[in-house]
Amino acid sequence: MKFSISLIAVFVLSGCWSLTKSRDDFSLIWNPTVGMAATSRFNAVLFSGDWIVREGFEDDWDFDQFRFDVTEGSNLGTWKQPNAQARVRLGQLGVFFIDYIGQSHMDEEVVVLWVDERFRTAALAARNGQAAVIVDRKINGGLDRIEAARVLLRKNGFDISKLTAVEY
Repeated sequence: MKFSISLIAVFVLSGCWSLTKSRDDFSLIWNPTVGMAATSRFNAVLFSGDWIVREGFEDDWDFDQFRFDVTEGSNLGTWKQPNAQARVRLGQLGVFFIDYIGQSHMDEEVVVLWVDERFRTAALAARNGQAAVIVDRKINGGLDRIEAARVLLRKNGFDISKLTAVEY
């Protein structure tokens, strides 16, 4: 009896597992065996404002700039990019959720892997590892901070050899 119940459980679980989306539908930019860690330096109010994508991976997020706004004392805010607007809900420190409110964009759990001490440059990644970007407040400059963001992407399992600079 125990054997047949175990066998049924195996078939049910394997059937459910096969329905999940495979990882071969996008180019592998992240090693899922490496843990992804959010920065403890994150502060939503200091992170608020305009950001420009300086480097990213091909076929990841389809924006080159965004505005993030959260008011002090709140765990809700807004995310605006040129072609979409979304609600933001803060999760654990350094993690937030983007809810595109029924638009054609997929909702995202975003991890802030690193941000410099003056909140000028940051490395962001989708929790599922399908996207990551290095963002900055300005279109140029800050190459030392861009390099630091690359190092943190690499330490969090991203293949930085596939990063490309965004041309403006």
